[in-house]
Amino acid sequence: MDKTATSPLLRRMNTAAVLDVLRAGGPATGTELMDATGLSRPTVHALCDQLIALGWIHELESRRTGDRSSPGRRARQYEFNARAGFILGVDLGGEYKATAMLTDLRGVSLGDGIREFAPPDGGEVRLRAARRAIADAVRAAGVAKSAILVMGLAVPGPVNQDKPVVTNAWYLPGLAKVDLGRAVGKGLDCPVLVENDANLAVLAERWCGVAAGVDNVIELLAGERMGAGIYLGGNLIRGVVGGAGELELVSLLNGVVKPSGIGRLARDFGAEVIAAARGPRSKIGRSLLYDAAGGDPAAVSAEAVFAAARAGDAVSVDVVDRAVARIAPVLALLGTVLNPELIVISGGVADGGDLLVPRLEHQLSSLIDTLSVPRVTASTLGSRAVVLGAVRRALDHAERTVFADLTRA
Repeated sequence: MDKTATSPLLRRMNTAAVLDVLRAGGPATGTELMDATGLSRPTVHALCDQLIALGWIHELESRRTGDRSSPGRRARQYEFNARAGFILGVDLGGEYKATAMLTDLRGVSLGDGIREFAPPDGGEVRLRAARRAIADAVRAAGVAKSAILVMGLAVPGPVNQDKPVVTNAWYLPGLAKVDLGRAVGKGLDCPVLVENDANLAVLAERWCGVAAGVDNVIELLAGERMGAGIYLGGNLIRGVVGGAGELELVSLLNGVVKPSGIGRLARDFGAEVIAAARGPRSKIGRSLLYDAAGGDPAAVSAEAVFAAARAGDAVSVDVVDRAVARIAPVLALLGTVLNPELIVISGGVADGGDLLVPRLEHQLSSLIDTLSVPRVTASTLGSRAVVLGAVRRALDHAERTVFADLTRA
């Protein structure tokens, strides 16, 4: 075996093993790290010395081995330094809300920022909202911008990893051809990793959500628009130029007009019902949804539709059924062609999972072969799925940087 060729890879694997043990638990001695990783004592201590030099772990006061009656030697004791640097996750927002989260190196949130902007607004307004959300998160965490190691940025559109990330006006009005990483990361001296929002949502789901441990899963962002994060065979699927999971062509499916998400469909269908009920000759009676919106179609929200449906409002139940019927063929296509174990409904509509999941499962069982029907569930991460995925992507990059530094050492 070529020791020179394999040494960097082995060092990365060994470092990852030591970091995983220390990050997951509390302080550990060299012996405890040996037991947990299977590495030799010299390897454990050499790696820990290097990680101490990089700031990722501390050495604590040595702990005496043996019982109190024997002098014993003192064992070196190590602890993960979660504040050796900080991670920033940002969701540029497909639903008129920019979100930022600043975390430590365990991914624990230290500060959040949310800035909303009106639907007609776009372009520079969206960028300002994102930068203000970042400033809010940094201020809430009480850390210096210079301590941020990496920023993960989620955008609603395809991302070609080989080029500066730009998008078109369909995804982000007013930002066509803008280098999004540079624009949002203005004022930060750290790498900015730009990724599709649905891709990041599926990474978050596998990290700390309902898809933990699932290697074949599709995350369907289904709020304002539909986009799929595809994770198959233990790998994130991006496609040649980052277009995997984009669903514009669902309009070719029978009954599907455009890739509108469940949230938008519920709002639009609910608004139609309210508008029809306002007519002088309307035969549609008042409903809980009508009262919640004050009779104003523009005041209808997906949340109001779901709440009224839970309360037994027949009009709202019908709206939910219509929205599900529009989306179900998309899930059937994804379930048949890609054959995942699990499909996760994500985004703001995940809170309506109690209404959506049983209906979607019923529709799927009638649309595709029962042997290949995937499980369907709602994300427990809610509207934070995308920004958590941005954090996860940045954490992975920061860890790879440590491995590279050790390889050069």
